[in-house]
Formats: sequence, structure tokens, C-alpha cells
Amino acid sequence: MRGRLLITVGVAAAALSAWVAAPALSLRPYIPVAKDFEQRVPEAKRLKDAGASAATHAPGHAGDPAPRWISPPVEAPHEFDLVGIAGEVRSVEIRVRDDRGNWGEWVETSDGNPIYVDGAEEVQVRAPFEPQGKLHYVNVSGTAGGIGERLLNSARGAVNSAFISIASTPVAEAIAPKPAYVTRSAWGADLAEGGCIPPAPPEYGEVRAAVIHHTVNANDYLPEEAAGIVLGICRFHVYGNGWNDIGYNALVDRFGTLYEGRAGGMRQPIVGAQAQGFNSETTSIASVGEHSATGLSPEAQRAVVRFLAWKMHKHGRQPVTKKTPLTSGGGDLSRYSAGTVVNLPRVLGHGDLGLTECPGASLSSQIKTIRRQVQKRIKKYSKSRKKKKGKRKKKRGGKKKR
Repeated sequence: MRGRLLITVGVAAAALSAWVAAPALSLRPYIPVAKDFEQRVPEAKRLKDAGASAATHAPGHAGDPAPRWISPPVEAPHEFDLVGIAGEVRSVEIRVRDDRGNWGEWVETSDGNPIYVDGAEEVQVRAPFEPQGKLHYVNVSGTAGGIGERLLNSARGAVNSAFISIASTPVAEAIAPKPAYVTRSAWGADLAEGGCIPPAPPEYGEVRAAVIHHTVNANDYLPEEAAGIVLGICRFHVYGNGWNDIGYNALVDRFGTLYEGRAGGMRQPIVGAQAQGFNSETTSIASVGEHSATGLSPEAQRAVVRFLAWKMHKHGRQPVTKKTPLTSGGGDLSRYSAGTVVNLPRVLGHGDLGLTECPGASLSSQIKTIRRQVQKRIKKYSKSRKKKKGKRKKKRGGKKKR
């Protein structure tokens, strides 16, 4: 009897271990199941001292209207990693309270983007207008289900790290000039549960210009958090804003890692949500960060240049230092009314097309340099390609005819 009991316990323990370990036995980094939840923004009150709110205005946005309305502190249903007001494209400021009870700094966000907070349970919103609608939360760290879910994901993460270190294989290097990038599958978009699968097929346009963005996330995230931020942004764009997919064609983190954005293929002219009125004529890349006061890191800038050189060369849009005609489709967020034809550089910032400060003053000041670097890289690749082509032709010509 005792032996049978021990066997039963052993089988149960083995089954439990297999259940815990199975999702982690992969060469792809383990990704906890992402979860979204919402609650209404509670009734906001007018700020009595507008001067005080202006004094604590989000860094880098001193020229924006000062907040005049503020919500009471809101306790979220579960711990969250990203938060924003669903569908709100105007500028709002958000802050969260940490587990020690201290409020963080106000962070300004706009263009339908959430902010990344790396774990919080309480949030507050303020804005120049009365904020209304729903707070949309995304948890990408596997902590929304409490201590049990936290321990389970921690165990699976440890198993996955050990499995990768033992069984990992070299990653194939990208053939120049195509840059290496993290695929949608690798950052979790294709997961049946907790992923970010577009509700409709992608639309195709053309690539006449490239638009640079920033996602307005804090710049102090860790390398291992970046993929989760991309997944969280995608889920917010789809399940919060009601968009078909993540807004950008590509993203880059502060460490220089490139991520595939909208589904449909990095080579293809996929229509994104990067610049209202011009989405069908442009491609886009977004820096995962906030660049009002701080520019791109050298690593991120190199990654942006590699992507844009490859993309613009692929679609024959060169030299990128020249201007190209773009026709506006209009819209409330566009700088130009429908039908207006504007001549703009082939590499530009979101604010050149839309009524926004994106991609921030510091990154905007880097775009002229980025444009020159993109053209230099295209020119270097084209020269190298012609040289190789000439060598092949010479080699074929030197063969004796039979």
C-alpha cells in the first residue's frame, strides 16, 4: 500500500514538473502570458493651483499647456506593466505609485501610446482637458494573477534560461545590408494566448519616405524587459486603441536591438499607423524610449540607420537626402488637409507630418545626421555591389569557349 502511494506521489510530482517545465523548454526566451484589463477613469477635478502643476510639468514638455484637471489615485484591479487611456491621442500625464507607497514622476504620453512602469498597482492621470474614457492596463511580466502566477513564471523563466544555455545554437547573421532583427514570433506576437495577433490582414501601400517615432517609455529599462515592452505596446494599440496591429513597422530599443513591427513582412510596404494622412506612403521605426531631453543612444542610432538604409534601398527611394512629394489624406492629427501635396525629406520625424512633438526635441535634432548616415550606408553598399557584379562579369568573360 505504501509503495503504491509513493508511486502515485512520484507520478504526480513528475507530471507537475513536466507541466511547469514544458512551456520553458524552448530556444526562444520564455514569455509569460500577457493580460489586459480596463477600468474607467474616475471623475477628475480641476486643479486649484495651475502654477504648481506647471512647475512639476513632465520634463522636456515645458512648452505644452499645463495640466488643469487631475484624477484621484486609481487602484488597478491587478499589477500592471503598461498603462494609458484607451484611444486617447492627445497629450496626458500619468504617474504610478511604487510598492513602497511613493509616487513616481509625471510622464507625458500622446499619440495613443501607453507608458511602461515595470510593475505598479496604482495610477493617477492629469491633463489640460478633463481626462475621460478607460484606463487600459497591460501586464507582460506574468504577475497579474498574484503570488502563485509570479512563482510559476519565475520557475519557467529559470528553466528556460538553463535550457537555452545548454541547447542554444548560433543565430544566423543577417546578409548585408539587411539588418538582424527580433521577429514577431520571438517577442511574443504569435502566441495563441497572451500574444498580439492582428484581427485583419495587413494592407499594402508604398514607401516614399520613412517616419521616425519615439514610444514615450522611460529610458531606464533593462535588456530583458525590452521585448515585453514591445508586446505590451502592441496589445495596447490593438486591444486599447482598437488598431489592427502595433502602429510601427519596426522598433529599436536603447541597446540597439531591432524588432519587427506590423505583421506582413519587414520587406513589404505595410501600411502602419505612424502618421495620419500619410500612412500609405511611408514606413516607420520607433525608438522604445522618450526623447524630449535625451537623444538616441549610439547603439540605437546605428540600428535605425541600418534599418532605414536597407528599407529605403529596397524600395528604390534614394538619395534619401533629397525631398519627395507626399499627398495628405487629411485627418484631425495631420498637419496638412486632405489633398495637400508637400515636398519633404525622405527621412523625417513624426512631427513633420502630424500635430505632435513626437519624436521629441532631442531625437528630432538627430534626424539630419541620421539622414546623412543612411545615404552614406546606401552609397557604400551600392558601390560594393557594383564591384562584386563587375568581378563576376569579368570572371565569366575570362572563361574559354568550347
